[in-house]
This record gives sequence, structure tokens and C-alpha cells, in this order.
Amino acid sequence: MNPYDIVHLTLHAFGGHIEGRTKLQKTLYFVGVFTDSVRDLGYRPHFYGPYSDLVTAAVARLKSLGFVTETTLGSGAIGEGGFEIARHDFHLTDEGKRIAQEKATRNPEAWSKLKDAVDRVKEAGQIDYMRMSVAAKTYHMLSLKGKEATPQELSESARSLGWEAKPHDIEQSVSYLQKLGLVTVTA
Repeated sequence: MNPYDIVHLTLHAFGGHIEGRTKLQKTLYFVGVFTDSVRDLGYRPHFYGPYSDLVTAAVARLKSLGFVTETTLGSGAIGEGGFEIARHDFHLTDEGKRIAQEKATRNPEAWSKLKDAVDRVKEAGQIDYMRMSVAAKTYHMLSLKGKEATPQELSESARSLGWEAKPHDIEQSVSYLQKLGLVTVTA
């Protein structure tokens, strides 16, 4: 399955919507982890954690085809760069839902695997986009290390990737990663 189809079907499996660009990226990162498609999705280190240009391109294509709408919700707050802080939400259109269902029906094995991945993310519970970002960073760094690491070690590793992740934030993200079944904690 290509990135375009993974994004389309992931949105479908989430009931047709995901709130926020960062949340969309991180959700697809974890879906990619569970479906062994992180590499196919093109994830690389980025300011807010693992990021994929292919996912962004897939969303743009879905929008251009009229399968996805993007709405922007302004908060009224101004960020450090002088721009309003806004959240971008993504919704499948009726046509987008119809086409996604056709894809799911034509590819039952891939759909089942993707749906199982989405269910794991849902079962781990709601988490805000910043915590999800730290969780994705933490998992990415653990994957690179290939071994156990302390929050302090991961915080130091984060700097080498251009990330800021404080040990306390990493500790909090580990509980989410545990709920996802991606890590275990040793005393």
C-alpha cells in the first residue's frame, strides 16, 4: 500500500477526521510503526518529531481530488513568530469516505492490518498533539538506539536530532508508549 492509500484509509479508520497537522503526522507515524510501513511513509526527524513529506503530499492530493477538506480553527493567540496559532483539522468528504470504503473492500488484508493499528492507537487513549509528538520522538530515538535508555540519555540524544525533549516529558511519554504496547519499563 502506498502512502496516499495509507493516509486515506487511516482517516477513514478514524471515523473520517483527525484534528491537527501534528496529530495527523504522529498518528500516521504510529500507524506506520504498527503496519511496518514507517519507511514507506518516509518519516525523518523534524522539529515536532518524526515527519513525512509523503504524508503531507498525500493529504494535498486527497484535498485536490475533493476527498478531504481542511478547516482552520484560530485560537486568537499569537505565537513567537508573530502569527496566529491555529489548528488545521482534516475531514473526509462523503466522496472521500465512499472511495476509502471501496479501497478497504478491495484490499481486505491491508485494511484489516491498518484498522488493527488504528484500534491500538485509539485504545491507548486521547493524548494532545504535544505529548504525542514527544512520544513519537521517544520511540524514534529508542528505535535508533536499539536498546534500553534512560530519560536523561534520550534527552541528550534528542539534542543530536535537533529536538528538545526534557527527561520529565520523556518519562510522561513512556506511559503512552506503554499503552500502545511499544515499550516496557524496567526498574
